[in-house]
Amino acid sequence: MEVIDSILEVILPFEFINYEFMKNALLAIILISPIFAILGTMIVNNKMAFFSDALGHSALTGIAIRKPTRHK
Repeated sequence: MEVIDSILEVILPFEFINYEFMKNALLAIILISPIFAILGTMIVNNKMAFFSDALGHSALTGIAIRKPTRHK
């Protein structure tokens, strides 16, 4: 992991890369993005775009329906 950290620090000379959680987030994005691209292509080719859209909206609805808390 130290090798990856040193490579990221050389490639990205930004201040946010000094934080460990930002390095982990960037690494996760780099690893997950190609997988999502392949899955997205498969969903569109199989004409399941409406199904995936419905799943995303139902997840957001579950978050929005959550009971609000009262602040004193």
